[in-house]
Amino acid sequence: MPDSLDIFNNLKVSGNLPSMPQVLVQLIDSCHGSEIELKAVAHIINKDAAISAKLLQLVNSSFIGCRKAFTNVEQAVVHLGIDTVRNLAISISIQQVFRRVETNGLLSIDRFWHHSLLNAFLAQKIAIAIGYPDPSEAYLAGLLHDIGKLLMWMAFPGTYAPLLLKGVRCHNGRLAFLESEKLHVNHCEAGSWLCKQWRLPTLLADAIRYHHHPIDEVEQALPLTQIAYLADLLSHNDTVDQDCLEAADRFFRIPPQQVAALYDGLAEQIEQIAGQLGIRIPSNAITSHDLEPESQEVHKETSLGLINRIRDITQLNGLLDSLLRAENSEDIVSAVEQGLKILFNEDTCLVMLRNANNGEMYSHPSSNNTLARETGNFVFSPERQSTSLPGQAIKQRRMLHSFMNGQKLNSSNNIFDAQLLRILGTEGMVAVPLIHRDEVQGLILIGLMEKPQLNLNGQWPAVHLLANHAAVALYLEMMNAIQKEQLAVERVRSASMVARKIAHEINNPLAILRNYIHILDSRSKKGEPIHEELAIIDHELERISHITLDLEDLASERDETHLERVDLHQELEEVLRLFQASLPKDNQTTLTFTPWGKPLVIRIDTRLLRQIMLNLLGNAMDAVEGPGSITVRTAGQSDKVMISVEDNGSGIDPSLQVDLFKEGVSTKGGRHRGLGLAIVYKLVKQMGGTIDCESSPGVTVFSLTFPA
Repeated sequence: MPDSLDIFNNLKVSGNLPSMPQVLVQLIDSCHGSEIELKAVAHIINKDAAISAKLLQLVNSSFIGCRKAFTNVEQAVVHLGIDTVRNLAISISIQQVFRRVETNGLLSIDRFWHHSLLNAFLAQKIAIAIGYPDPSEAYLAGLLHDIGKLLMWMAFPGTYAPLLLKGVRCHNGRLAFLESEKLHVNHCEAGSWLCKQWRLPTLLADAIRYHHHPIDEVEQALPLTQIAYLADLLSHNDTVDQDCLEAADRFFRIPPQQVAALYDGLAEQIEQIAGQLGIRIPSNAITSHDLEPESQEVHKETSLGLINRIRDITQLNGLLDSLLRAENSEDIVSAVEQGLKILFNEDTCLVMLRNANNGEMYSHPSSNNTLARETGNFVFSPERQSTSLPGQAIKQRRMLHSFMNGQKLNSSNNIFDAQLLRILGTEGMVAVPLIHRDEVQGLILIGLMEKPQLNLNGQWPAVHLLANHAAVALYLEMMNAIQKEQLAVERVRSASMVARKIAHEINNPLAILRNYIHILDSRSKKGEPIHEELAIIDHELERISHITLDLEDLASERDETHLERVDLHQELEEVLRLFQASLPKDNQTTLTFTPWGKPLVIRIDTRLLRQIMLNLLGNAMDAVEGPGSITVRTAGQSDKVMISVEDNGSGIDPSLQVDLFKEGVSTKGGRHRGLGLAIVYKLVKQMGGTIDCESSPGVTVFSLTFPA
């Protein structure tokens, strides 16, 4: 059976642990220092707009009753005092932290905070009545005593609701027992553990931990724990009952009439402070989960919402499986768009993927997306547009939408947001970062017409599920691409090893052959002349020797070029003559040279040019395979020279065209290793040129461009 520590450690690792705002952490540290500087505290509060605004609203309210208006946070801190400021900041911050807890008939956030405020004021009054040295600390213990319920609701959303429903009909001590029985941890332990995670004082955590323990045990505890215990008892009763009187007497010797006086003015205090914090005061509820008169209708709506969410997730199951089996980003984006259509019945969405090289997000709509034309070249930089809604969503690693805090985003303050809304054609938007292994893989943007259109809290679990699967799928695709690249490198290395062996085996017989050529030359002087043929053989053997050397260094970049100014047309005519002479006598392919109308003088390495052209002509001849035609053309401009080799063969398979010039890709099949075009590409780049290919059935054109 797991213990509570294991459970909460799992919660911490899962990423669902609510984090206390950094501003509040700094504020608590400052308030507990040995020397408290009010100016430093005010500076910390100024970092958080929500806390600053609430602080000024409180100090200027009728609840405080100041004679003059305060507009400066530092003045407000001085007037209210450190304790009040700290408690107010904690109240606001914890409201923010747990805002994602869904409100329904079982756990209402408004009722929860009403009950917490009631406990806070009762604990403060008890502390004052008994002369406790830090009434502010007692207030905080009362405010946070049930914080574990919110954590339990987040940690066990499916199993905690039935326990709360049972807890409505019994005392909270019974609820704690049911929690421990079913979940192996109760809300008292959960709240205490969370306080420790948030670095709140140990005495405060203990007061939360023991506020439902038996009275005999609490009687032996420290005063803060007893105050929290008595405040909780009093908060569950409209009038003083025997249990309250007994605890007040045993703990602090408070007489019954003084216990009754603790309720004086409570309603007014709660109403005023709740108004400042934006908390709605329920009409007839004491605890955080008491049922109000309209609760049955609320339960119906909650049940219907739960059914709809289960339906949505069920419909997503097929898509989630497709996401994990997707072979490319197009499949992933299409599945995400279908999922959003299921969840929101809305087509206005855009998936953006991360460029691994520069971290920018680029739009990647499917062909069926109505935004495809508008966002074809749309790029977003999270660093440059860091203050925008999508930028903040990526920075904070969580979903954000335009209607946060109950108000529509003022897009006029951010041009990028305004442009996004115009592209989406909606009044608002949701930004959902796609995160896997703590890395942002992409971003989903969903257009919203208005806030009531979308129950973001209710549909967020399904969106979260879809986003998580999409992030995993994108990560797997990225890893697959990296593995393919590594495989290609290994193939090149293997090819290089084979080439070295070929070079070693061929160079020796080549040397012998060249020696025999010289012998034949000397003998030919006695008979029929064969000088021209021998020159051709000698030249071709020299070329083969260079090719073998290039094969040996295929995996490396060599820049050994010997550029010289030559007549391009004369060089190409010589190459074509050599190529024509190498063809069999029964060749039926027509070889045509169409030079540009003016002479072209180019600075180039003639040896490399011949190797390039003979490779391309050989490929063209293989593509034609019988009667057909090969045409070589030239053209010139002021700063560049173009050469094209065109054939009327069957064309190149479209699946090969993307990687045509990469090592290991061959259009010939069989035992060909795809080295020829890779060598051509390497040699062209080595001379500062470019090469392109356009192919369709019946025509293939390789185009070379060199500097003039």
